[in-house]
Parts: sequence; structure tokens; C-alpha cells
Amino acid sequence: MWPRIRKISWLSLVVLSVFASVGFAYDVVEVENGATITGKVAFTGTLSHAPRRFEVRNGPEICGAERVLTKLEAHDGMVKGVVIALEDVESGKPFSSHDDTATGQGRGEFQYAGGNALNLGVRLEKCSFGPFTGVIMADEAVQFVNHDAIKHTLHTYALKGRKAKIMRTLHTQSLRAQGQTEKIFPAKKLRRAVAVGLTCDRHDFMENWLYVVKNPYYAISDQSGNFEIGQVPPGDYNLVAWHPVLGMKEQRVTITPNGRLPVDFAFMK
Repeated sequence: MWPRIRKISWLSLVVLSVFASVGFAYDVVEVENGATITGKVAFTGTLSHAPRRFEVRNGPEICGAERVLTKLEAHDGMVKGVVIALEDVESGKPFSSHDDTATGQGRGEFQYAGGNALNLGVRLEKCSFGPFTGVIMADEAVQFVNHDAIKHTLHTYALKGRKAKIMRTLHTQSLRAQGQTEKIFPAKKLRRAVAVGLTCDRHDFMENWLYVVKNPYYAISDQSGNFEIGQVPPGDYNLVAWHPVLGMKEQRVTITPNGRLPVDFAFMK
């Protein structure tokens, strides 16, 4: 269904500096007696966000003639794409290195280099930033690289408040098919941000959400609603489940040495 791309341009990038809080630092140390959190994310109710179809007018030879935006994926009562994050962990395992690629026609990718920080890079390809949900780290620059032979216009928003209902435009930046552009956001623009929204002003079907994390203890639920977070230091923490459509759920958890803690979340609409 995809048209062939005659030309893929290299390097159109923008650097996005994210500051969700001030003065927080995470230290990578060896974890002793680490535990594992496992669980599922369920959904009951009616799916009010049906997939939206768009006729592509800007660059159909690259994006495809028609695109679909699915904001909520639920299968057999289980939800895909929910971010599960453990709060208040000040030290522990390093950030993992992995790539999350979009499904469907898009081939955008969130590339997490990992190490002492998240080191997120966004590879934009076939008119896609990446999966609908991902994570972003406080106090860290993010590089966007456009691999399409057409221009995209990145529009970013900060979602604020624990209920995450206040959006504030951060920035609009042209991602050229050729060339390089850089932009640094002031720290004050993302203080107390819950998530960052990504859209393209040229393509309405391009929409993604990045939950702001402060440590590597996070996971994103899979097609069956499953998630797992490993090497958790013993202690008491707040565990959050977040999705841009469903909102936020929280549970207080106690992690015991070498334990395996089952924690499930249930959303209703």
C-alpha cells in the first residue's frame, strides 16, 4: 500500500530540552536484592475514541493516500500503550537501550540509547514520529531526525497537572527535508509537566505522547496489557499508570528484597 520513496533525505534535526522539574538527579548504582513488578492494564466500558481516517493531501507519495490515527488500543479488555512509571526512585539500575517502532504505515521510531540517562532520539520516517505513547526524561535534550523527503512542522505541547488536562504550546519548529535546525526550550516551559504532546502542523494524523519520567523504572503495556519492571530497589514507592486518553491511576507499593509484586490497573470509560 505504501508508495516507494525515491529519495530519503538525511538530517533534519531539532533539539528539544525538557525540564519537568528542577533539582532532581538520578544516580546509577548497583542494585542489591532487586525485585520485579508485573501486571496487566485492563479497560471496561465503551471505546469512545474510534480510529480516525485522514485523506493525505501533503506528500501522499510518502505518507500514503490515507492514514489512520488510533488513540486507544484495547483488545479483549486489555489496553496497549499505557505508561507504567515508578516514582521517587533516586538511584538504581541504568536506563535500558531499546527502540520502539510505530505500527501500521508509519515507520517512526523512539530510540532510547540508555546508560546514565534516557538519551531519547526521535527518528521520523514515513510521516510518523513513533508509537502513540513513549517516555521522555526531565532535564535532557531530545534530537529529532527527519528521514522523509518532505518537510514536517513539529508542534509540541506540555500537559500539566496531575489530572493532565492543561495543555500549553511549547514550540513550533520546521523539520526540513534537508539541512539542520536546533532549538533549546527554557526550563520554565516544562516545569511540573506530566507529558509532552507531539504533532505535525502539516499532517493531522501525526500525534504522539511522551510521559515525563525521572528514572528508568517504567514500562509500556503491550498488546495483551502486560507490563514488567525489573531490578527495583526495595522500598515504598508510588506507581503510576498513564495514558493520554484514559488519564492517570496511582497505587502505593511496597517492594521487598528479591520479591515479585503483582500490580494490576483498571480503567473505565
